[in-house]
Amino acid sequence: MLSPRLALAVLLGLATAYARADLILQAPQAAVVAGEEFELAVLVTNPGSEPANLPPLATLSLIARADTRSVSATFRAHERSSDTVTPLAPGGFRRVVLRGQLPADYTGLVVLDASTSGAGRVAVEFTPATPAALAASTSPAPATTAAASAPVPTPPPRNDFGIAPHEPIYFAVGGNGGANARFQLSFKFRPIGPSDDRVAGRGFWEDAYASYTQTSLWDLHSLSKPFTDSSYKPALFYYRYDTGSAFLGGRLGIAAGFEHESNGKGPPDSRSINMVFARPTLRWGPPGGWQFLVSPKLYWYLDKSENADITSFRGYGDFLFAVEHPTSWKLAATLRAGTSGKGSVQLDASYPFSRINDYFPLGLVHGYLCFQYFNGWGESLLQYNVRADTQLRVGFMAIR
Repeated sequence: MLSPRLALAVLLGLATAYARADLILQAPQAAVVAGEEFELAVLVTNPGSEPANLPPLATLSLIARADTRSVSATFRAHERSSDTVTPLAPGGFRRVVLRGQLPADYTGLVVLDASTSGAGRVAVEFTPATPAALAASTSPAPATTAAASAPVPTPPPRNDFGIAPHEPIYFAVGGNGGANARFQLSFKFRPIGPSDDRVAGRGFWEDAYASYTQTSLWDLHSLSKPFTDSSYKPALFYYRYDTGSAFLGGRLGIAAGFEHESNGKGPPDSRSINMVFARPTLRWGPPGGWQFLVSPKLYWYLDKSENADITSFRGYGDFLFAVEHPTSWKLAATLRAGTSGKGSVQLDASYPFSRINDYFPLGLVHGYLCFQYFNGWGESLLQYNVRADTQLRVGFMAIR
């Protein structure tokens, strides 16, 4: 198995420095009328020392945040000049103008956050639309003049529970060693801050999360169909999807905090660990296209008395590598390297059912078809020091 040093070397070696652009989002010069289309400008710069062949900036995805609400929006370039495909000189820049709009009830000071695209954030002042404009935007053809000028009530803000996906959620079945299943439930809760976990808060307290993850192994071939083992993992941590910084050419995210893991059993089968962890995440590629992701979860044990030699099999980190497209495949590998040379590898592949429906009409099916491969030591916390049966499972994934 990989040693921790070798795994870190692989992590750095895979971070290839591609030519990339720096994007700078510019706010409109004047206030914008709510609900109407408006223009945003983006400066595309080349910070490198060599000319860069940069693709045209056709679209820009962002999150608009007003008070406790947030909404996604896509802005599109309305002009495509020939110079957008020519090499950009070192230190040079080009200005791209894009158009889009927000809902009419987003008024006052609104933060437009394009940090997931690397363009940063700007604050824009939106003035309320006139009653006539509001009526026109919600009615195709007013029947009377009075109806056209009647005010349209602003829809109430939607309920925001602050709950978001955390780790993948799936159910997969295999057959090695007898019919068995593995499933996982996971979510995180943000007490304060925007509902979209990709949007950074306005202070440390708005980026604080609590999470819960449960991973279970289920024996499907024995008479009573017992659960082999389950791991329960509550955590408290700080999280930012995008810190606004770049490292090795990729966008940097971070999570760090405290996690407890136990299997909920009494002696002699009780297993538990407490640890602090840090998880930097690097992403290369546009948000709407193919992305390569490296996300090592590095941890230090605060208490492992019930399984004192767990570092020999699990080590001090989970090393995740993934490549994915939002409308296509996601391929992920998670490596663990114990200090004794024993460890494990888990491979996950998933593909949207919506794309499968293009070839086999299944109806409106959500989620993903998934395949999972596990080989190594300690698939469950109870058997952390036992070589597990190699498993190839297939199933359904709700969140990947």
